[in-house]
Amino acid sequence: IPRWKQVGYEKKNTCEKCGYKSSHSEQFNVFHIDGSLINCKHSNLKTICANCQRLKSTQDLGWQIGDLEVDG
Repeated sequence: IPRWKQVGYEKKNTCEKCGYKSSHSEQFNVFHIDGSLINCKHSNLKTICANCQRLKSTQDLGWQIGDLEVDG
């Protein structure tokens, strides 16, 4: 069981970066804002879609805790 799930975080059905919605939870990942997989405070966790996860791995999205808006 992932640590984020152990602390009670639940993946959402909407990407917190781009707003993509799906009823299939496997299309989403839990993103640790500070990059530390050990830091599972809810304020450090965001649900993002697989596409945004891939973009994050190739470019810096510049996210900070508390600073996340859906692209318009």
